[in-house]
Amino acid sequence: MDEEFRQKVRNLYRVNRILWFSIFGGVAMLLLVGYLFYYMGSIPPRQTSGADSLGTIVLIVALVLLYVVFHMKRTYLDPKKLVWRAKQKNLQITNVDLADFMAQFGERADVMAKTLILLRRYYMVIWSIANLITLLGFIEFIITGEVRVLFVYGLVSVYSLLINYPSFKIIERCYEIING
Repeated sequence: MDEEFRQKVRNLYRVNRILWFSIFGGVAMLLLVGYLFYYMGSIPPRQTSGADSLGTIVLIVALVLLYVVFHMKRTYLDPKKLVWRAKQKNLQITNVDLADFMAQFGERADVMAKTLILLRRYYMVIWSIANLITLLGFIEFIITGEVRVLFVYGLVSVYSLLINYPSFKIIERCYEIING
């Protein structure tokens, strides 16, 4: 990858990192608010009649969401499959930066731009699921007052976000496949 092309792709890919940091910040804020509620005693632990069934339902939903994340990671975030999908899809490029990128670098930029769009879409679903898992833990914490539930779900979300950090290596592998 020549340096000018690489720098342009890095600048376009930087948006993914900004989105990741904003979602990570949202998860951290939920955890912080939950801890503050617990620390100030705003939500005392209480026994509700359906607390066990609520905990089970939330756990099942969280496990299904985690399965969706693992499935998406294995199915859609493979560089070969990403490039294949990018070549197959007829995506409308509405982003001005991507349109300029494609005009400047031609055919290889077309497939790379489509790959970037698909990658952002897949990442947003995965990151939103991580945020949703934290939200499920927060809701269960509000209902039951058990702060450890919030932190367990928060830890799972943070781990999911960390292993799905938008590394530039996947883009480099996609580029090798495009030019390979």
